[in-house]
Amino acid sequence: MAREFTRRDFLKLGAMGAATAVMAGCQPPRPWITLEPYVRPPEQQLAGVATWFASTCRQCPAGCGILVRIMNGRALKIEGNPDHPLNQGKLCARGQAGLQVLYNPDRLTGPVQQSQRGSRTYEPLAWEAGINTLYEKLAAAGGRVAVWTNSTVSGHLFDLFQRFSAAVGGPSPLVYDLYTGFNGYRLLADVSQELFGRAALPTYSLSHADVILSFGADFLGTGLSAVRYGREFGGFRSQPLGKRGYLVQLEPRMSISAAVADHWVPLRPGTEGLVAGALVQIIAEEELASADRAALAQSLIGGLDVGSIAAASDVPAEELLHLAHAFASASQAVALPGAALTGTDAGAEALAAVQALNLIAGTAGEASGLTLSPPSPSEAVLSPEPAAFSDMQALIEQMRAGQVQVLLVHGANPAYDLPEQVGFLDAVANVPFVASFAPIVDETALWADLILPDRTYLEGWGYALVSPSFDQPAVSGQQPVVTPVFDSRSTADILLTVARGIPAAAQALPWPHEVAFLQETVEQLGPGAAGGSGIDVLWTRFQQEGGWWPASPPEPEAPSLASAPTIQLQSPSFRGGEEEYPYHLYLYPSGLLSDGRGASQPWLQGSPDPMTTVSWQTWVELHPETAEELGVHDGDIVQVTSPEGELEAPVCVYPAIRPDTVAIPLGQGHTDYGRYARDRGRNPMQLVGAQADATGSSLAWSTLRVKIRPTGEKVALALFENKVGVTEGFLNAEFPH
Repeated sequence: MAREFTRRDFLKLGAMGAATAVMAGCQPPRPWITLEPYVRPPEQQLAGVATWFASTCRQCPAGCGILVRIMNGRALKIEGNPDHPLNQGKLCARGQAGLQVLYNPDRLTGPVQQSQRGSRTYEPLAWEAGINTLYEKLAAAGGRVAVWTNSTVSGHLFDLFQRFSAAVGGPSPLVYDLYTGFNGYRLLADVSQELFGRAALPTYSLSHADVILSFGADFLGTGLSAVRYGREFGGFRSQPLGKRGYLVQLEPRMSISAAVADHWVPLRPGTEGLVAGALVQIIAEEELASADRAALAQSLIGGLDVGSIAAASDVPAEELLHLAHAFASASQAVALPGAALTGTDAGAEALAAVQALNLIAGTAGEASGLTLSPPSPSEAVLSPEPAAFSDMQALIEQMRAGQVQVLLVHGANPAYDLPEQVGFLDAVANVPFVASFAPIVDETALWADLILPDRTYLEGWGYALVSPSFDQPAVSGQQPVVTPVFDSRSTADILLTVARGIPAAAQALPWPHEVAFLQETVEQLGPGAAGGSGIDVLWTRFQQEGGWWPASPPEPEAPSLASAPTIQLQSPSFRGGEEEYPYHLYLYPSGLLSDGRGASQPWLQGSPDPMTTVSWQTWVELHPETAEELGVHDGDIVQVTSPEGELEAPVCVYPAIRPDTVAIPLGQGHTDYGRYARDRGRNPMQLVGAQADATGSSLAWSTLRVKIRPTGEKVALALFENKVGVTEGFLNAEFPH
């Protein structure tokens, strides 16, 4: 119920400051905002006049700035923030669907507990009882507390988790989810450390490029910052004097990025790094670059047999020669590494080969080329660094061994994200107490003893250090745009409340509430582009502008080689013999459902896939020739079996894929996570197994073979239009080389 709020109250609150309006997360952040339509609107709002609040999208880790339109206390529309340096007013479909995170009917209306894990029988709790239970378990556990969170956790909450863990003697919080794991965030940063001496995500400015070679990078679909790359691509296609960049997409299955490319090269899965190395070799042998760059190319790659690589990748040697000449002759050339490179058993070498192309092009640090995400503008602003796959496995082993007494899970859903072979469910059974902060019961919250639902990103405070950040450091600000829809509380305030009763933690977390902690962080950032001084002004500017960024962008960092190792490229090693498993498995994140976190939102479920036009389902993409050999058509259910597992799903005949490749989108296959996600489709991660790459940084998901068996069953495929005609139009189009 909305509390009465007079003009006198408003003036008092303004004098006291925003911090005093928040007491342990229980009071509304802005008392004049209410979920219900006004009967007697306050004098600060006019009926029928919209109010806009700046905040941050948390549908993926990119950290785009948003503006949320509020009318009579209801959030009605989300748009991109035109002042935000990352997305500059643009926003993807996932960002615009954020309202369905806020108003989802399957959100928990308050804290609950389970007497038996996995029973789906929940007993409501009062908040005081839930917080006291959490306090008792944490106080008794001492340092045997583990925190598992995801890549969209607010920087301030991650900071508080880290301080709490350090204070009680526990391990650092683990940041691991399918989004960053599948896209190889950790391996990308590790390769940057190896080559350039700093562990940071690479960024690629495209707007002034002449030639782009994309090695499986779906930068317009599910890349690391798709909205920003969409803006970059717009500049790439509409340069001054009618100049139009030349894009080549090298991948076994046509993505949305390949659909808009000038040339699509359907290479064999797992050979992207080999092809990049072959191009470096050709540039060196043919002396297509300057003498110093050719020498660099030769020292990085060594001697590669281009003919053998052509045979292994199924890319003719003449095509490789053409690509090398096109890349070397461009004045601004860029090479992009994709997620498939990080999913091989030698992903680090494959990534390094692509980065070698950028170094040879000489565009590193220039207007279009390779840069590294700038460091945080302040030590007070933290970015949750994704963990390595081996770090995640180590935590699971500790859980299995009984070394973890309390597991706190925030945002992450490892029971869904991880293949069964990783053993998360077996390990969590050995943890005496599990607490989840999930707003909707997902596959991991199902195995929690206590659920204290957090507020959604449209109801809560926070910030995100933008990474990858392109031309300047940026901190996206997150603030409540409406009062909480349900009886939820901020996890940060819960942690601060619990910490008061644990002496070591109380000293490390002395703030009365999260807003006080955030204000201190913003004060240490200092004035940005909005200017001002003093905490009151800085805090107000941070909310008004939607974050902090410098008044003028600094010069981009030009990566230089910290070391020049010889990149040992090898042919990929596939699991599954070719005779028994004749097809390559190619997984890709759904452009709408992402890694599965969008499956609870019906707007995203019902939107047609941009390439196949299928919705609401999992499907298995087969080339028409392959489908004919198997005797299957659209909607025929097939069994897909890998050496690690199997699933059944309907066929979608798709011309824009190699005949020896089977593609399946991620995102479906939830057993929980609300009515729109539950029991819909299959989760293809169950085909992958638990093998990591050679460094232990990434899950090796892109070097699997599978076999297909028709089941004789059939379902209706939810197609929006004739996909064959659409994709054949792309395939038959004439593009200049």
